[in-house]
Amino acid sequence: MLTTRLAKLMMKAFESHPIFSENAVGELNEVFNHNSFLQASESKQRSIMFKSSESKYNSEMHYPLDSYFGLDLSSFLQGKVALDLGCFTGGRCVAWFERYKLQHISGIDVRQVFIESAKQFASMHNTRADFEVGFGESLPFENKIFDAILSFDVFEHVQNLEKTLNECYRVLKIGGRLFLVFPSYFHPIEHHLSLVTRTPCIHWFFSGKTCIRAYYEILKERGDKAYWYKRLSANVESWERGNTINGITLSQFKAIIKGMNWRVVRPVSKPIGSIGRNISRNRLIRTMSKLFSPLTKIPGLREIFLHRITYILEK
Repeated sequence: MLTTRLAKLMMKAFESHPIFSENAVGELNEVFNHNSFLQASESKQRSIMFKSSESKYNSEMHYPLDSYFGLDLSSFLQGKVALDLGCFTGGRCVAWFERYKLQHISGIDVRQVFIESAKQFASMHNTRADFEVGFGESLPFENKIFDAILSFDVFEHVQNLEKTLNECYRVLKIGGRLFLVFPSYFHPIEHHLSLVTRTPCIHWFFSGKTCIRAYYEILKERGDKAYWYKRLSANVESWERGNTINGITLSQFKAIIKGMNWRVVRPVSKPIGSIGRNISRNRLIRTMSKLFSPLTKIPGLREIFLHRITYILEK
C-alpha cells in the first residue's frame, strides 16, 4: 500500500537500531529474547538480570518520581504498603521502597523473567517485597490491601484501561491513592516505534495499523539481526492503536475517571521538555519548554504539549 511505503520512508529518515550489550543492558525488555541471554549459563543470566534491575534503580535514584509530580511524595508514602503496577525487573520498585521508606512493596509484571529479576534485586537490597506475574485488568490481590499504587509509563500499554482502573480501585484501601505517570497517545516521540525509528510525530500522519505494518516490514527487512526485538505479526491486536500501545489520550482518560468514583487529588500539567531524566541535563530544551506551558491548557493542543498524563487519584 502507498501509505505503508510512505510511512516506511519517514521512519527510515531517522532510522534507529537497538544494540545489545551484556555490560550495558539498559532498560529494554527485549534483551531477554537475545541469544546472549537465552543461551547463557545461569550465572551469566543472573548477571544480565541484575544489570537490567540496576539500570532502572539508578535511573530512579538520579531522577525520582517526585520530579514528575512537582512535590516530595514521602508525605503520602512513608510507612505505607504499596504496589508497583508494571514493575519490570524491580529496580524502580526497590528505589521507591528505599526513597519513600515504605513498609512493604509488591510488584507485578507480565513475564516471569521480569519477576525473577525483581526478586533477585530486592533480595540483594534487603527490600521487604514480593513479586508475581500479573495483569492490570485482573490484579492477583485481595480487596483493600494497599495504601498506594505507583505506576510509571505502563498505563499506555494495558489492554483495557477501564478494567485496570477498576482493579486498582478494588485493591486500594479506603483513602488509598493511585500515582500515575504515562504518555498521552499524541506525545511527539512516545510512538513506541523507537526500535526502528526516531522520527517524531509519525503517528500523527498515519493510522496505527499503517505504522505497525511499516514497522513490521522494516524489521522483516533486517532479517536475522532483528530476531530478538522483532514484532511477531503485522496485524493489529484488537486493543492496539499503535505498536503495543492502547492509544489513550488525556481527554479519554479524564472521561473514564469522571465516570468512576475516584477523587482527583492532583493533576499535573507540566509541558513537554520541562521534565524527564534526559531533558533535565539540557538547558536549551528546558528553556523552550516554558513557551509550551500555555499550550497545555488548551484542549487538543495539550495532548501534544503535555509531557505526561500525571495524576494522583484517591479512593
